[in-house]
Order: sequence, then structure tokens, then C-alpha cells
Amino acid sequence: MLLKLLYDFAHSRKLLGDLAFAPKAVRWIIPLDNEGNLIGSGLQESTGDKNRGKEYSAPQTSQSKNAGGIAEFLADNLIGIFGLDTNPEKDKNNDKKREDRDTNNAAKYEDFWRQIQQAFDDTQLPALSAMLQFRKRTQGIPPFLRWGVSQEPKPGEKPNWWLTTASGNETKIGPDNFTFQVNGHLLLDDEATLRPYWRRVYQKEIETAKTKARPGICLITGNGNAPIAATHTPKIQGIPNTQSFGAAIVSFDKSAFASYGFDQSHNAPVSMKAVSAYCNALKFLLTQNDHNLRIGQTSVCFWAREAKEASSFFAKMLNRPDPASVSVFLKSPWTGIDREQARHDQFYSVTLSGNAGRIVVRHWMQTTLEAAREHLRSWFDDLDIVTYGNATPQANRKQKTKTDNGEADIGMPPLALYRLACTTVREAKDLQAETLGQLYRASLEGIAPSQMLLRPILNRLDADLCRFGVGILETPISGKTIRAISDSNTPIPPPGQSRMALLRIILNRNIKEEEPMIEPTVFETSDPAYNCGRLLAIFDDLQMQAHDYKLEGAGVVERYYGSASSAPNSAFGILWRLHQHHLRKISRNGDSGKRAAEAIKRRIGDIAALFPQPAPNLPPQFPRTFSLQEQGRFALGFYQQMAARRAAIDEYRRKKNSGELKPEEMDAELELADDVQTTNPT
Repeated sequence: MLLKLLYDFAHSRKLLGDLAFAPKAVRWIIPLDNEGNLIGSGLQESTGDKNRGKEYSAPQTSQSKNAGGIAEFLADNLIGIFGLDTNPEKDKNNDKKREDRDTNNAAKYEDFWRQIQQAFDDTQLPALSAMLQFRKRTQGIPPFLRWGVSQEPKPGEKPNWWLTTASGNETKIGPDNFTFQVNGHLLLDDEATLRPYWRRVYQKEIETAKTKARPGICLITGNGNAPIAATHTPKIQGIPNTQSFGAAIVSFDKSAFASYGFDQSHNAPVSMKAVSAYCNALKFLLTQNDHNLRIGQTSVCFWAREAKEASSFFAKMLNRPDPASVSVFLKSPWTGIDREQARHDQFYSVTLSGNAGRIVVRHWMQTTLEAAREHLRSWFDDLDIVTYGNATPQANRKQKTKTDNGEADIGMPPLALYRLACTTVREAKDLQAETLGQLYRASLEGIAPSQMLLRPILNRLDADLCRFGVGILETPISGKTIRAISDSNTPIPPPGQSRMALLRIILNRNIKEEEPMIEPTVFETSDPAYNCGRLLAIFDDLQMQAHDYKLEGAGVVERYYGSASSAPNSAFGILWRLHQHHLRKISRNGDSGKRAAEAIKRRIGDIAALFPQPAPNLPPQFPRTFSLQEQGRFALGFYQQMAARRAAIDEYRRKKNSGELKPEEMDAELELADDVQTTNPT
């Protein structure tokens, strides 16, 4: 089914027009004159992705590079162009491996220049003659390359290849690709001679392979007497944990996988034409941002059978769901979409991971486009949660941190799939593919994420609150908290909205009959866990005001959040006595202090009344312990109460600054907001 749909996709999107060429990142251009002399003292760097270079439509061979010793035409790496090992010190203590490596490198080097010589013999193109003359002059290591450490080495620095650029600077290089430019003419772009020549070579390779292929019935097309591909190429690149040159989704390279005397892929016969179609379709999906997501150690590809624009919508909403787009989508989920067409159009999704030379299919989904879109609408509706802080793209834009993919903008929207998954781990590199897979399925299939995710989310929340305080609940996380986290050499966690949105959807989609449905904002309920969370937030506000917002050291949240969320009876016994001390302290600050103390006391009394009271004038009777689900509701009650308080203060500031409040109204308005917050209001 999957291979047939990929085959159909290749034909519907016309991906089989020029298979002799494929996108290839080329970082370094070797500029030559007509005699093969290097122009200048170094190489030119192409503009493109950092440390990869510009993507060119480069020739590719139809031969499998699995066995080694096979080079590309016109563009290759250090081995093919110069015969230099990308890591000369690898396996230096293992004579057998080193010998095999050197043999393979030499074969690839000879194959690259054999192809250039053969192309020159066929075309007599002067530019190819210049390349051949360049080869004669650069036997060994050319002057613009150097193996070793940097000019000012750091302690413990390992040797690397260094390249001199045309500007005279020296830069470290990795597995970069090189190509040639002769007298200002880039050979990769030569449509007059070299590209037509390569199409003939490629077609000849295909025809030769067909004559050697065993005929049979193709499992994809159903065609009989079709030339069956012994191996499925081109190899698929871009999937985590696969070999650098790619992997196969169909493979029978071990006798244990074969049966009835068949060898290799004849155990699942697919015609060469069908193999080329489905492999190129999958390669296309993996290189298009509108068709794939990198989720931890998996790659997810998705597409609609007919609606080409559908994929870009899903990619954006899962990877970069900015608040404005989400809001518009929830209000009008079918804007710009033909609802009738969506009922009949099919939406496909496949989750892939790698195991060296093989591709593993982790999950396959096929549904209608209408169903996928409705599930996505429900996903964002269930993730809806009030924000604590300033959740704007502008506020997030300048903050950066490290992820498993390198440096990333932590301004990535809080509801992005990746950001939500990061709430379960300390560092992004620890993300499990299963976690991300669950969330992806929840977004497009409507399933409930496992309640087992509650424990890692709550553990991280407890640890971060106790160490860094309530600043980690803000969206975005405040600059002060970011600096404290950075100074402690701790990975910057996701913002509060990410944590709480995921908690809410897990609890609500796994709800039991006696449990409350958690609303997006603070709400009235008799649930003890939720109300205990609200009460802790009020106690925190109270303590901050009692210390004039200049509290030194840990507050009630840092000290008691963990015990209050799991063993509330013991923790709130202490907090109850402590809050009475804070009330007395505030009430000594004149009339305004008395009014503030009375307002907070009323708020505490309203929540305390929801708990059993052993006797008049005694503290409420709090539960002895909370289950994992109750701890989740405690966290949401705490967060939503904090957010409500911040919103009240922000509204008071806005009215005061805009002149909407008269002087005589300010005290009443401030009292309405309970005159407390978690940061200094002045």
C-alpha cells in the first residue's frame, strides 16, 4: 500500500522528468583557467545553508554506492576530487580496516577522474581538459588544503581538514562537496554539452541494468514480465540513524530474510520503473519542508492525494503554529478549503526511522483530509490554555538555545509539536521517538496521549520550579530567569504554556466520570487538587507582598511545591500557619494594607470553604496524598491562578497608564486585583 501510494504520488507530482539529476549541496567551487591553473590562492564558497553550501541540480549515477568505490560526476567530496580521506587518522591502529578504507578511497578517486576522462573523450569539451590538467598538478594534498589543528589550537583540539578560501582566510571543513568552474563557467550548469551528455550516460546505465534484470510481476504496478530491480535505488537520505549515503525501505541482504531460493529484492518483486518512482517520491517528501517533520529520531512524511496545498498547511500548524494562525483556524477551520473535496480526498502520513542501511516504518496513517483537519482543530482546541506572561512572537524572537538539531530559536511557538514534547525531558537530545509519535497521532488521529507522560512533565515542572521559581511558567520565560538558567549551565526549558497545554490535553482526553474537565482559564470547581493548586498560588502572592516584592532566597513555591502537590495535608498545614503571619504583616501597613489583607483573606476563605473543616476557627482538612492525575490538576490550578493574577495586574496598569482610572478609583480597582502579584508591580 505505502509503495503504491508513493508511486502514484511521483506520477501525480511529475517527479520523474529528469532522474539523471538530483539536488545536491555543494559548498566549494574550484575556479580554474583554461589551462587548469587555480585562479587565486583559494576556493570560492557557494551561498546556501551554513556549512553545506548551495543546492545544485547535480548529476547522479544509477549505480548503487553501497559497495564503495563509486564516485559522482562533476561534484564530490575530498575522496573523489583529491583522493584524500575525510579522516586520515580513523582506524590507524587497525591495519585491515585502514587498508580497506584506503583501497575504497583510491577506487573512488580513480572512478571520479575516469568519468571526467570518458566525458572529455566523448565531448572534447575544453573545460574538461582543464580539469584533467588540474589533476596532474595536484597529486597529493593541494596547497589550499591542510590537515591539522587550528592556527591557535585550544587544549585537546582534534585535527581536522582546513581550507584556504579565495579571500585568504582559513576555515574548517567537514564532509563538504566540491565542484569546478572553468574560466567563470560553472560546469554543473552546462546545459549545452555536459548535462545532455550525462543524460545519455544515465539512460545507458538504466538500459544495461534492464538487460541484466530478471523478469517478473511487479507488486506495485501489477505489470507482468517487467524487469525486476535486484536492489531498490536510489538510496533514501535524510532519515535519522541511517548511513550517510542513504538506506533502503525494501531490503533482503541477509539469507534470513529470503525464501524459496530468491535473492535480494526478488523476494518482493518490484519493477525498476516502479522502484525509481517510489524512491524518488520519498526523497522528494523528505527534502520538502511542506511535506515532512523531523520529530526526534524519526522523520514524518505526509501528503494529500489531490490537494497539493494541504501539506503546507499541516506542516505549518504542527511546526510553527503562531497564535494568530491558530486563532483564525479555530474560528474558521474550513476557510479557503472545498469541504466537499476534503470529504473525498485522502490524507497519508508515514513515520520513518533508521537502522543503519534499512528504513523502519514506525507508523502509517490513511484518512480523509476532512477527518485529519477536524482532528487538528480539536487538537488546538484541547491545547488552549491561558498564558502567564507575554506570549507574543516579538517577545520570543531574540531568545535562543541549543537543541538536538543545533542552535534553535526558543521563540518557536509554545504549541509546536517539538516544543510540547520537550516538556517531558531535561534536554531535547533525550526526546524519545515514541513520545513525539504519540503527540503526532494525537494531533491528526484524535487519540488520547498516554497518561504515562504526566510523570516526566510533572517531574520536570517540580525540579524547575524548585530551582528557578515561577519565572519558568512565563511565556516567554523572562529574561531574568533565562539568565539564571544559563548561569547554571542548565538547558533552557520550554515555556509554561507548553507544559500546561500538554497537561490539559492529557488529563481531558483521559478523563474519568468523577473528574472535572479542565477549562482554559481559572474556573470554579469542587476538585480538591485543582483548588490546592490555586491556594498555593495565592499564598505565593501573599508572601511576595508581605516582603515588598524583595524576597531574598526561596519562597513558598520553591520550598513547598513538590510536597504540596503530592502530600498536601502536611505541606498546607505549614503554609496555613505561614500565611496568617503574612496577613498580619500586611495589615500593619496602614489603611491600604488592611484593605489588601482583607481582600486576600476573602479569596483564601472562598477556596478554603470548599474543603472539610474539622471545627470552627480551625484550618481546613486537606487530602493526605494526590494521585498522578490529581498532581496534574494541582499544577493547572496553580498555573491558572497565577495567570489570572497577572492578567488582573496588567489590566490595572493599562487603565492607570491610559488615564481610564480616576485617582479615587485606583484603590478600588487595585483591591479588585487583590493588590498582589508574583513580580514587583511598580
